[in-house]
Amino acid sequence: MAAMSSPIIGLLLLLLPIAPSSAIKFPLGGNVYPVSHFYATLSIGEPAKPYFLDVDTGSNLTWLECHHPVHGCKGCHPRPPHPYYKPAADKLKVQCGGPLCAAMRRDVPGIPDCSRKDPHRCHYEIQYVTGKSEGDLATDIISVTGKDKKNIAFGCGYNQEEAADAPPSSVDGILGLGRGKAGFAAQLKGLKMITENVIVHCLSSKGKGVLYVGDFNPPSRGVTWAPMRESLFYYSPGLAELFIDKQPIRGNPTFEAVFDSGTTYTLVPAQIYNELVSKVRGTLSESSLVEVKGRALPLCWKGKKPFRSVNDVKNQFKALSLKITHAHGTSYLDIPPQNYLIVKEDEKTCLAILDASSDPVMKELNFILIGGIYGTQIQMQIVRALES
Repeated sequence: MAAMSSPIIGLLLLLLPIAPSSAIKFPLGGNVYPVSHFYATLSIGEPAKPYFLDVDTGSNLTWLECHHPVHGCKGCHPRPPHPYYKPAADKLKVQCGGPLCAAMRRDVPGIPDCSRKDPHRCHYEIQYVTGKSEGDLATDIISVTGKDKKNIAFGCGYNQEEAADAPPSSVDGILGLGRGKAGFAAQLKGLKMITENVIVHCLSSKGKGVLYVGDFNPPSRGVTWAPMRESLFYYSPGLAELFIDKQPIRGNPTFEAVFDSGTTYTLVPAQIYNELVSKVRGTLSESSLVEVKGRALPLCWKGKKPFRSVNDVKNQFKALSLKITHAHGTSYLDIPPQNYLIVKEDEKTCLAILDASSDPVMKELNFILIGGIYGTQIQMQIVRALES
């Protein structure tokens, strides 16, 4: 369900835990493999009903698979985690020319023009890397804490398209964590406890974690700052060079670095993928690991004994790093083996980095796309509105 369609201002990657001083806490479920999502549980409607939403920093619009009173739910998953959201007709009366719809149009480029025949309908269509969501904007109550409730706008997605080989969904929709005016954090900012547009995404190697939205006091140590570029519709601090074991990839080319929690794996341009694979193989020349082919992930290894976790094999691989050049200078982002490897159910370890040219959308983009796999070992990932 991942997308790259949100204008972002700033990113923090923390290696130390923090205690938000005034924040809303959302426990996270899921993992990189095999679930392929990290999701928050939101209670929506009155009476409130729970929904699992994919935590996606690459999307501005929050939406649910929705049984529309007119259109039904075409292409929706036959066995979602929860029953489809079913809004009353009055929840879908969002003026196409009003401020909510105008904000969504600024956040999500390419939305069709308003229909003169149906001015009370705010329609959206979003094309993702792996599919599409189409629907109408709805407004309903979200129960943020036991006492705080807020009327927010989100998508009633009644027409879904995904790849034919897509696995059963573990989520009911997407939690759009972009900084746009229609984004989830921007709408929550209206609550008295929200004083700053801040998102904290905390994940562990075993999956799960915590999402904080609100004010916080970042620690003075263990923080890598990388201010995001304002003019783009995705999280990017600027150009980056990829290193392995502190050695540059041949030719040392630079590509835009993009962070997207809604994309499971990391993708790199074809110009450096083969060289990266060659370097990884070279570091294993004296290892007892045996290379084998995988399915979703083509490059895997097996050992003398089955692997139960990445910890069993991480010491045999070398660290990657990104040298990021941004508006304030240079930052170095370390990517240890546990951030680019996974252990599958067949107890083999696989390289969770893919050739972007294998994807019909990504092959046209010169990005180093850092997906959710990177977040599985850092203790904190914070996305925040910073002035760059």
